[in-house]
Amino acid sequence: MRFLKQLLFVLLFCSTKLFAQLTSGSIAPNFTLTDIDGNTHELYDYLDDGKSVLLDIFAVWCGPCQ
Repeated sequence: MRFLKQLLFVLLFCSTKLFAQLTSGSIAPNFTLTDIDGNTHELYDYLDDGKSVLLDIFAVWCGPCQ
């Protein structure tokens, strides 16, 4: 029974459209994050250096998200 509940949850979760992308032509807002060592990182600093940035945000309790 637990397996069926988990399967149903995954199917419902995966069947919804979850797009967090910005619309084409829009500009991502700048933000600052602090890492585990206390160093700060700004989005625009990486973009100004010509680097690509991919953010993978997940919840630790969400197995399929990891």
